[in-house]
Amino acid sequence: MRFRPTLSRRAQLTSLFFLCAAVFLIPWTIYVGLTLPPKYSARHWGVLWTGFDVALIAVMLLAAWAARYRRQILAVIIIVAATLLICDAWFDMVTSFGNRDDWLTLLTGFGGELPLGIYLYWLSHRMIMNTLTALHHETSDLAPPQRLRDFTIVERAIEPFARDHDANVDPSASSGQE
Repeated sequence: MRFRPTLSRRAQLTSLFFLCAAVFLIPWTIYVGLTLPPKYSARHWGVLWTGFDVALIAVMLLAAWAARYRRQILAVIIIVAATLLICDAWFDMVTSFGNRDDWLTLLTGFGGELPLGIYLYWLSHRMIMNTLTALHHETSDLAPPQRLRDFTIVERAIEPFARDHDANVDPSASSGQE
């Protein structure tokens, strides 16, 4: 028998939000797929790709900083970097089909961006598992779960600071005079 804690109101609303967003996207995706023109000329094509690459560079620099200073946020940053790399590979490859340089795009996509993105997902998974295992080790005598999906979201109750406790203590009692 497994212990299943009840979901907080915030977790229920968050879950409902993601469910509604996914359900909304189904008809929207069908509509877009049926109504988009087969060919489209974008006015700001260079700004689009340059801006995307600048965002990718910024995320990679942020990841380098977080790794250098051993910040826990690195796990989240590299998930963003991996997602950007995979999106970049997808858009590069799809938009290059039928052009004379499509072989180069396929080479950089399959040879660089996709493997790096997959590696970064794997790395973030390892970091998160190590963090959760350490947390579980500190808070439980049981063996930690072996899969990420078996960990539950932890909500830590914040205890009042010591100053709240000190306010109830008579200051003359702590002066050392008895």
